[in-house]
Amino acid sequence: MKVRFNRWYNAVLTALLSMLGYSCSLTNDEPDMYGPILMYGVVNPDATYEVKGTVTDEGGTPVEGIKTAVKFVSPVVDGADGKRYTSDINDSQSDASGHYELLYSSEVGNSHIKLIVEDIDGEANGGKFQNDTIDIDYSKAVQIKKGDENSKGTFEISQDIKLKKE
Repeated sequence: MKVRFNRWYNAVLTALLSMLGYSCSLTNDEPDMYGPILMYGVVNPDATYEVKGTVTDEGGTPVEGIKTAVKFVSPVVDGADGKRYTSDINDSQSDASGHYELLYSSEVGNSHIKLIVEDIDGEANGGKFQNDTIDIDYSKAVQIKKGDENSKGTFEISQDIKLKKE
């Protein structure tokens, strides 16, 4: 009787644990909206990026008051409204000489991070300019600080922006 109960108990427990294990894991067919699938205990190395440059108009004149922001843009289009999910990481405004600087941490070479440029002051500071979205060019990244086992270090990316008037 005791042997029979142990076999039944082991079979039920094995079935239950195997169902829980499979239901908690992602498959390779699912979209990459949560980033890469990592093994337990594996640290995904990040890097710190400094994106800096100058915002100018088409004539080369520096433009003050332009909002520059780095955002994560989801690779998956949301079916409800047809838009991509975005989340702010960091933002700043260009100064009187058109200079801007942003700092953020991300997976190394994350292609879903975009530079968003917006004219938030309207007609002030040289007129109304068109908004723009720029892919960050990680091939321009120059390492300025070495990393350790948890980080790839700090990289600087120069990205000048030329805006068109509306």
